[in-house]
Amino acid sequence: MNLLTELLGEHEFDIQYPNIAEVEYDDKGKPKQSWMKDWTQEERTEKFFEFCREYDLRRDSLLRDNYQQFSHRLHWHECPFVDEMKEVDDPRTVLEACLIFSFSNEHWKTFRAWRAGGPEAMRTRFMTERHARSDLFQIYYPKDTSVKDWLCDVPNDFAHIHADQIFASRNRPYTMMEFAKKLNEIFVKEYGFRNAMYPSKNAARHVAMSHPEWVDPDSFLHGGTGYFDGLSQVFDCPNLMSKSKYEIDEFGEYIPLNDAAKMQVEHMDYLKAHPSNPIHTHNYLNLEDKLCMHYKYMAVKFGVKSQTMQIPYDWVYPIEWSLRTNNYDRLTNGA
Repeated sequence: MNLLTELLGEHEFDIQYPNIAEVEYDDKGKPKQSWMKDWTQEERTEKFFEFCREYDLRRDSLLRDNYQQFSHRLHWHECPFVDEMKEVDDPRTVLEACLIFSFSNEHWKTFRAWRAGGPEAMRTRFMTERHARSDLFQIYYPKDTSVKDWLCDVPNDFAHIHADQIFASRNRPYTMMEFAKKLNEIFVKEYGFRNAMYPSKNAARHVAMSHPEWVDPDSFLHGGTGYFDGLSQVFDCPNLMSKSKYEIDEFGEYIPLNDAAKMQVEHMDYLKAHPSNPIHTHNYLNLEDKLCMHYKYMAVKFGVKSQTMQIPYDWVYPIEWSLRTNNYDRLTNGA
């Protein structure tokens, strides 16, 4: 691959990556080293934090025009879904909502249909409209699952059977990984999944954002593929995804079990404590998400990842809400 520097600087506010390196790629097309491997650690760190600062400004053309790929704001709790759920105190309702939102890949209109009329309103909507987004992560439902029927039936069933037991008589909040693993265990044992950790972690994030008294939003989150891709870029380290081993102890704490897991935590603590870090709330969660987004941004920029097809804005957010401003002023200010 060429350095592709000719692709940079086409727009005034686009993030610049001068002197990126030629790197080798694995059989999946991923870089084996950081494109910034010839930079100092401080230069890579500062570039990541520059990305974070620009992330919510949405001046960069790629960030501005691809809301479906670069969803959420710098601070993940600034989200219409979270705003609604934090006003609901019933654990069954919150759990059902977070499962529907997560297992539909955060399809705003599916959530709104449920909010307006429950599972039957969703069932009616699904007769003529799309039920889920397909541009975030792959959810591996059990074989022969009708996802439309599953969304109408299972989150409601799950919440009514398990919410009281999950949330009852606790003397502390769950950690996010503890809560995600609890959800996943039930999905595997009772609902036929081989693994449902991706949507379970997403549901844990949303419960934590809306109800920190139930799930701790400041706890450590073991991220997915994009997160580890992002770490390897910022720290020019091996990809730790398959190497990092951990456990969740009886207190819900994240316990690294090997050197790779310890390295991962050390990297996150370094970013969290860095004086240039613009993230002021829920650092582990927001750093995890933005490391993933930074890798995705660079991969698109440098031609190894494609942009997804843009989907209607109101599949992702309320049509009036601005991802750039976190206000309901999008139709009046064009943001």
